[in-house]
Amino acid sequence: MSALHHGRRTPVPTVPRTRDTTEDGWRGWVARRPVTAFLLLALPLGWAVLGVPALAYHGLLPGGQLPVEVFALALTVLVMLPAAVWVVSVAEGRAGVRRLFARTFRWRFGPGWWAAVLLALPVGTVVLGLLSGRSLQTADLPSVLLSGTLAALLPLFLVNLWEETVWAGFVQVHLERRHGLVAAAALTGVAFAAIHVPLSFAEEFTASSVLLELGFVLAVALLFRLLAGIVLRGTAGSVLAVAVLHAVWNASNSEDSIVDDLLSGGQPVLFAVLAVALLTAVTAPLVRGRGTAEQQETGTSSVTAR
Repeated sequence: MSALHHGRRTPVPTVPRTRDTTEDGWRGWVARRPVTAFLLLALPLGWAVLGVPALAYHGLLPGGQLPVEVFALALTVLVMLPAAVWVVSVAEGRAGVRRLFARTFRWRFGPGWWAAVLLALPVGTVVLGLLSGRSLQTADLPSVLLSGTLAALLPLFLVNLWEETVWAGFVQVHLERRHGLVAAAALTGVAFAAIHVPLSFAEEFTASSVLLELGFVLAVALLFRLLAGIVLRGTAGSVLAVAVLHAVWNASNSEDSIVDDLLSGGQPVLFAVLAVALLTAVTAPLVRGRGTAEQQETGTSSVTAR
């Protein structure tokens, strides 16, 4: 295991476990390989769920063009979250599950981090759009801001909070124990992109269009998971902070979102990606030398590199 200290990976104390990982059999293997066990459960089941709208769109199942959002919600609350909770219960017992959900609802962290997760991406996206020559649509501005904010709240509590309980609170935190911040973010990004593969087939597609879309999703996932890892460290492991960031990211890049309504010239995806990159660069130095989320929870700290 390692942590970032002045840009270098350094050994860190082991976080106490609540279960004996030398237990034999399936449960013992799950306790020793919790992330692998989760992915073996979540990926095939997730592909089956997200594959339904793709198969229906192409006439292989009845239903025609089904709403993808419904299946994304089902993936989160019926597949990923139960799988993660079960794996944590096997690996770390009830205490581990309590720690997981304590991260989910942790809201006490600095006002600077609250400002960052709430405002940095939409404001940064708008500013970058204006610098590129787009104009700000100010007609009925209060209504646009209010409706856009309310539109972001529903997916935050229905999907993003539970989705990030899995990806940030479980997968990324566990991977960081062994691999450090950057590698944990990269591995989580690959898994995040992988589970969403069937969505690339829920419309008309060609081989090149699928490869292009998957490449873009993977690139954005890698960048966003790095920012999520930084936010986790900066907020002492708050999944709520990462979930808010995720909801705000969606509101900054999606069609008909609050930022899309504010900027002229079409969907602001490129500006939103650049805003994520800038926020990552600005916040990364702020967490240098801080322990992982688990170290901050348990009061342990990283060992200084020698």
